[in-house]
Amino acid sequence: MKRILLIAAAVMLVLLTAACGNGKSSSVPETKAPQPATDAPYIDTQLSEPEWTYAEGTLQLLSADNTVLASGKEDILYFAIVTDKDGSQELRFKLSDAVAAKLKDQSADAAYTMTLNNEMIGTAKLNSDGTEAVITADNTVGDITQVASKIRGLA
Repeated sequence: MKRILLIAAAVMLVLLTAACGNGKSSSVPETKAPQPATDAPYIDTQLSEPEWTYAEGTLQLLSADNTVLASGKEDILYFAIVTDKDGSQELRFKLSDAVAAKLKDQSADAAYTMTLNNEMIGTAKLNSDGTEAVITADNTVGDITQVASKIRGLA
């Protein structure tokens, strides 16, 4: 008698679980079509150049009197974090040709402010031809690696 009750209970359990399946077999996993990989924006650079990266957010280069000299992706094309042979790090911001033409006659001693989304990143100097703004580790607000991660949109 106990055997019949156990068999009846097992049959009822199988029927109950089979009824909840909505006709789909749970033992066979569903296969989904593979999603195409998203292409990250790529900047082709030479080995002798820094590894340039696009910034996430709005970068601005400000003069000493807070005049906006360059703003957005049209003026500040991309940036790189560079480690020199002595271990010191700096952030370099590549400026457009139009901005470089405006700034090439500026004094080499002039200090500029670089901001990301209206928050100060640090104090920048221009290179000799005005094509790059450079912030050394000593002139950043916070750790230079964390600032670079924030510019990339990783922090």
